[in-house]
Amino acid sequence: MYIPRHRRPLLSLAFLLLLASTGAFLYLTWRPPYELYARITDAEARSAVEAHPPEEARGEGRRYVKFKQLRGAGFNNQVQEILLLHHLAHQTNRTYAYYPLVWRSRSEHSYVPLSAFLRGATEDAIPEAHFDAVCSEQETHRARVWAGGTTFGGAWEHARRLLEGQERCVVVEDWLTNWNFLASPAVDGIWPEFKQYLHKHFAWSDKTYAIAARAFTALNLRSSPDDTIGEPYIAIHLRRGDFADHCDSLASLQKQFTTWARLSFLAPSILPPALLPSSAPSVLSHCYPSLPRLLSSLRAYASQHPDVKTLFIAHDASWQRPHVYPFIWELAASAKKEGLFERVVHSAEVPIRRGEWDWGPAVDMEIARWAEAFVGNGYSSLTSQVIALRLGADGGRREDTGLY
Repeated sequence: MYIPRHRRPLLSLAFLLLLASTGAFLYLTWRPPYELYARITDAEARSAVEAHPPEEARGEGRRYVKFKQLRGAGFNNQVQEILLLHHLAHQTNRTYAYYPLVWRSRSEHSYVPLSAFLRGATEDAIPEAHFDAVCSEQETHRARVWAGGTTFGGAWEHARRLLEGQERCVVVEDWLTNWNFLASPAVDGIWPEFKQYLHKHFAWSDKTYAIAARAFTALNLRSSPDDTIGEPYIAIHLRRGDFADHCDSLASLQKQFTTWARLSFLAPSILPPALLPSSAPSVLSHCYPSLPRLLSSLRAYASQHPDVKTLFIAHDASWQRPHVYPFIWELAASAKKEGLFERVVHSAEVPIRRGEWDWGPAVDMEIARWAEAFVGNGYSSLTSQVIALRLGADGGRREDTGLY
C-alpha cells in the first residue's frame, strides 16, 4: 500500500507512541512491587528482633539451624526445599533460619521476602540475616550431612540426629536436599511425617489467598470441595516454555520423577506406559507429552468425574514464552470438541492486577490444589508441590491425583 511521503512522519510517530505505550503497560503490569517487598522485609526483621532478642535467645537456650539451600532456581524448586527444611527444623525443635526467595527470571540477585508468599514457613522462624545476632561464631557448630557411603535415606536420618544434638546453633554446610536426593526413594520415608507437617503448618500468605479468592470468583470455580459457589473442575498442569531442552537433558541423564511425584504409592496414577528412566523416549513422553497423550490423561479423569464439565489448565505461557499459547488453545479446543469439557479456563485468565505478577505460580498451585481431579508433569516441581498439598495438607484421594 502506498503511503504519501507527507504522512510517513505521522505514521512513524504513531508507531513510536504505540510502542512506548505498550512498553509502559508491560512495565507497569509486570513491575515487581518493590515498595511492598521493602515493607515486608522490614516487618520480618522487626518481628525477628521482637520474638528472638539476641540476649534473651542466648539466655533461654533457644536452638537454631541454618541450612545450605538452593539459591537461584525456580519459585517452586525453592518452595519445596524450604518446606522440607522447615519441617526438619520442627522435628528437631529448632528455629529455622530462612532466606529470601531468589527471583531468577529477573536476576540471580533479585531477592523477595519469603513471607510475601509463604506464611507458614516463616512462623516460628527467623530471617537468615538475624541468625548471627542470636548465634555467635563461637557457639555455632558447623556440620555436614553427606559423608563417604552415606545413602539418600541415611542422609535425612543423619541430619535429624545431628540437629537433635546439644549444640545450640547449627549450620549445615552441605546441600542436604540436592536434586539426586529429591529424585530418590528417600522421599517415601519422609512422606508420612511431612504430610502431617503440611496439614498442620502449611499456609500461603494473605496476599496469595486474596488473589486466589479473586480468581475462583472470576473463573467461577469452587474454592474447596465443601464450597457450593462456582463449578467443580478438573485441573491439568503443563510445563512447556523451557522444558523442550530440559527434558532432553533429563532423558540423557536417565532421571526419575522429582520429589512427591515419585512417591511409590502414586505408581497406579501414572498414565501408561509407566516411566522407564533408562529409556529416552519414555522420559520424553512423560516430560514433554504429545497432545494425544494429554487428551488420554484427561479422558481418564473425565470418565471418573462425568459431572465435571470445566477444565483449568495451569501453564507457563506468557509474553516471554508466547509460543506456548497455541498449544494451550489446541488442547482446550480438542478437549471441548471431544466432549470431555464444556468450558476451559487457564492461567492467563486469572485476574492478576498491576504489581501481582510474581504471585502467579502460587495462585496456579492453589487453584490446582482444590480441583476434583488433578493431573500433572512428574518432572515439574509445581506438579510435585500440588501433589503434596492435595494428598498431605488436604488429605485427598490418590485416585484423584495423577501424572501423564
